Formats: sequence, C-alpha cells, structure tokens
Amino acid sequence: MINTFVQIVSAGSFSRAAQQLNTSQPTVSRQLRMLEAHLGIKLLNRNTRGISLSEAGRRYYEYSRIMSEELDRFESELRGETDLPCGLLRVVVPSGFGQSRLIEVAAQYLKANPAIRLEWKISDAPARFVDDAVDCAIQVDTIKDELVVARKLGEVNKIIVAAPALLSRYGGICKPEDLSRLPWVTLPNHHCGSIQLRDQWGNSRKLDISPSFMADSVPVARQAALQKIGAALISSCAVAEDIAAGTLVHVLPDWSGLPVSIYLTYPKSQHYPLKFRKFVDLIKSLSPQFFSPVEPVAFTSRMAGAANQPLHRPAA
Repeated sequence: MINTFVQIVSAGSFSRAAQQLNTSQPTVSRQLRMLEAHLGIKLLNRNTRGISLSEAGRRYYEYSRIMSEELDRFESELRGETDLPCGLLRVVVPSGFGQSRLIEVAAQYLKANPAIRLEWKISDAPARFVDDAVDCAIQVDTIKDELVVARKLGEVNKIIVAAPALLSRYGGICKPEDLSRLPWVTLPNHHCGSIQLRDQWGNSRKLDISPSFMADSVPVARQAALQKIGAALISSCAVAEDIAAGTLVHVLPDWSGLPVSIYLTYPKSQHYPLKFRKFVDLIKSLSPQFFSPVEPVAFTSRMAGAANQPLHRPAA
C-alpha cells in the first residue's frame, strides 16, 4: 500500500500510477483508501483538477519515499545490480536552457542509462520537490531553504541584442547612453524600466529603458527581439545561433549585464538513489560547456563593430 501511495504521487494521477504498477485504477484507488483508513488520516486531496497532497500526506510521502528508495537500493544490492540504475527521474529545467542546450545532457544521460525514464519539465518557477515529486531542478539563482541543497554549476553571461532592422531605424548605438533611444523587450527582473551593465574593466552603469514588450520567459523574449519589437538583455547562450546567423546583432560587446548564476537544487536526504547520483555526476561534468563566462560563439567584426562605432549593420 505504501508503494502504491508513493507511485500515485510520483505519477501525478491514479491512472498513470496504475499503468506503471501494471494494475487497474480501481485497485490503486482501493489500496489508497485502505492506507488512509489504516492511518486514520487523509493523504490526498482529490478534485476536478487532479490530486494534491494534504499536509499530513506531504509528511508521509517524504518519509515513505525515502523508505522506498532505501528498499530499492537494498534489493538492487541483493540482485547485484547496483551499477544498473532504473526507474523514473523527474528534472525541472528553466525555459532559457531546458528546451535546447540542456537536451544534450538528457540525451547523454539516457544513452548511458537505458533503463531510466526521464521526465523533463520546463519551468522558471521554484521547483515543488514534494508536491510534484521532483528529483532535482536546474534553476537561475539559488533558493533559501534549509531543506534544499543548492550546488552552483556556473554562470551565464547576459548580453544586449537587437535585430539589424531595429538598429537601422534608431541610428547608431555607440555608448551605453544611446540604449535609452531603443524600445526594449524585458524579462521580469527588468520590467521596472532599468538595466545594470558593466564593462570588461569593471565599470558599471545603471540605465533607464522603455519596455515595449514584457516577457515571462527567455524564449519569448528572444522571439520578440527577432520580430524587431525591441532590444533585449538576454542570456548569451540563448541567442548565440541568431547572432551567428546575422538575425540578431550583439550590441556594445564591451558591455554586458550582470552574470546569472545557475544552480542544481534537490531535497536533502540521507540516501540518494543511483539514478539521481548518475545525473548529478553527468551535469557537473558537462556544466562547464553550458554555463561558462566565456561567450559561446566567436563574435566577428561582421557581427559587431568596435565600441566607438555604430554597432549595427543595414537590415537584410
């Protein structure tokens, strides 16, 4: 019954849990009712939108999950299969990286661990490890939670980009102060109408900007910049291919936004299953190529001029 409860929470629904347990949905529902009757508490809230853990259910799930993982580990040791991780791993990744660059991590992980099933969730919100049965999350900036481990993977540069046609329309951008002439596409931390820049010598500048389009994710901001809606201060890795293709221009390359720290976060536990440890080892080994202060592409003179010249080229 305990295993059924853990599976229901992990799967997110009775039907998926039944499928994964190779049984029927009525059997899964009956076992949960028996467990709740035995404990004398309600573990799950059920409504038309799905299921959610009650407060008691959240505590019981956390303890039961650890017990289940310990039992799985012990059984694997008995079978001599400690080097063959299996099961489902849930990972939450940010929209700016999880839809493209980090897919390579997923591909390598599944290739090395063919018995694993990987659920890849795109979200920029803080991970709900217990409620959503998430194993780990890659997220921007750390979180202050004594029950969560946060390992810094590296940093991502933020650069200024704009479509060539937009730059042609508003004239040359030679110095930071010229940026105020442009319309802007902003992400949540810049909706207030200002950006903080610094140059390679450590000088900093806070500039007022006029947001024309406010996006809630990096992919949306990138598309808005490509559509000539405005300039954007955005993660360099998100627009590297666009700059290489000439559809976006790296503006004022001597200036950049403050780097963004990237963390791997996961709940504290006395034991982590092998499937999780394998993923952590892989993401740590690959993180330098994804999260590095070094620009992901070599920006040539065709893409951006010197700092004292208008940094744009005619629209295609």
